[in-house]
Amino acid sequence: MSTKNLEKRLEKIERLARGNVLSRLLNNPMRYADAISYWRLFYPFTKRGRYANARTFFDADMQVVLPSATEIYLFGAKTHDSEIRLARFLMKNLNPGNTFCDIGAHFGYFSLLASKLVGEAGYVLSFEASLSTFGILKKNTAPYQNVLPLHRAASNEAKNLVFNEFPPLFSEYNSLILPKIENAAWLKNNPPQRVEVAGIRLDDYFDEKKTKPEIVKIDVEGAEPQVLQGMSKFLLENSPIVVMEYLISSSQNEAHRKSIDIAKGLGFKVFRIENDGSLMSCSDVEANMNELGLDSDNIVLKK
Repeated sequence: MSTKNLEKRLEKIERLARGNVLSRLLNNPMRYADAISYWRLFYPFTKRGRYANARTFFDADMQVVLPSATEIYLFGAKTHDSEIRLARFLMKNLNPGNTFCDIGAHFGYFSLLASKLVGEAGYVLSFEASLSTFGILKKNTAPYQNVLPLHRAASNEAKNLVFNEFPPLFSEYNSLILPKIENAAWLKNNPPQRVEVAGIRLDDYFDEKKTKPEIVKIDVEGAEPQVLQGMSKFLLENSPIVVMEYLISSSQNEAHRKSIDIAKGLGFKVFRIENDGSLMSCSDVEANMNELGLDSDNIVLKK
């Protein structure tokens, strides 16, 4: 399927996700009722996730866990404004034959999109530190020979690290860094399980595999500085595009500020992703986000 057709599908999903409850219900009544009832009625009592199958707007079949991946289950896409724009950015900038590195891949949504965009001649490196989440990632990526799932925590240390795994509803907050409870009210009633995971420096991995990704996506919930420090040699010697999640009102804010300082020290400039997937220079990330009323966004670091 052409990128143009994918754009049309994504536009339709965006309109649906921004629409009212009735329009979302009428789009797929059975699935909507199933997902919302599980989230609102069953999960609060059981605290257990439920496996479900979804099909993405780019025709990839995915296994997800409800309620954390409700949007993918309902719409076949991540529908937060920043994720819609990131998908458009990747569709504009990932080309056949490219290598994409997905750090914090979760269930593999962006890894699978990248797999389609880079084609058989390209490659996707998909890192996920959570063992339970990695099991789903591995299953989702198994049909695609150009995707390599890796159960590793990208960091600045090549040793076993303590990793925090949260209950299903909060699994996207899994991280090496534990949020401060004053910035995350949900944390008090949803403590993580602390497990060990093998840490890996991407400088070492890229050198060993002799690979140079054109685009690196980082979504690691506050551990971004460690990831950048662990790949500083690669970033200094090459000119990849780095996409990084940025949050304002959270305990990760300090880490994201530090990440920008690290990137600037390596010769990178900061850009925001526009609605059409193009880039706009951004001298002050937080001022820009506040102006647009955004609490979270995906920013681009580029030389």
